[in-house]
Amino acid sequence: MIAPFEPAGYPGPRPEGPTLVHRGRAHPLELASGGEDGPRPDAPVDAEVLDPDAVRWVVAYGSNASPGRLLDKRLDERGALLLPAELHGWVAAYEARRTGYGSVPLTLVPQAGARLSTWLLGVHEDDVPTLDRSEGRLTSDAVDATWRDDLRHAPPGAYRLGHVGEVVVEDRWRLPDALAYLPGPRTRVQVAPDGGWRTWPRWDQADAATHVASGGPSRIPPPVARPVTGPWPETDLLAAG
Repeated sequence: MIAPFEPAGYPGPRPEGPTLVHRGRAHPLELASGGEDGPRPDAPVDAEVLDPDAVRWVVAYGSNASPGRLLDKRLDERGALLLPAELHGWVAAYEARRTGYGSVPLTLVPQAGARLSTWLLGVHEDDVPTLDRSEGRLTSDAVDATWRDDLRHAPPGAYRLGHVGEVVVEDRWRLPDALAYLPGPRTRVQVAPDGGWRTWPRWDQADAATHVASGGPSRIPPPVARPVTGPWPETDLLAAG
């Protein structure tokens, strides 16, 4: 069984490798090296998310890569896929706030030359609205109109969905134009003494919480360059070869 998610341990434990989270259990996955075979579990499982036409992918750099948090969000009934991946040009940095459940969350910010070891989360297309709600995703109108007065009062943690470029999964599979939840209009990100972002795992949850409590420096990250307005685009996981 999957251990409950602990806010004090945010962003939470990661699987040992490619994993299917289904009905309270974690099933190891095998990744084919080519052809049309996508991720498959090592035992028969009736997870709907294993249908490649139904899965939607997003970069999971925070607690969405922790199986316990996926159970909290009830994303395990149809199944949720977690695949280790690499993303270039971005880092996962701590925000200057706490979530409603007590953690200091991470957000994704651009940084030239960076290489981020991260995860891809695949959910069933019918579970996308649940995932969007849990991330406080802004509506399409809000994404296009960040200058409006009502958006100045958007709650912290209201993320935008945006394009972040190619993500590679174990040199076998890739998303040529991956999606991720990116900073909203009121997001501020913790800044280190050298002026850089305070990133995970260099800084841990306890240190990030102390930074927030002490009013440590923060700044607004760059605006989302390519937001997704409206429905999620269908992005296929392709063989890398």
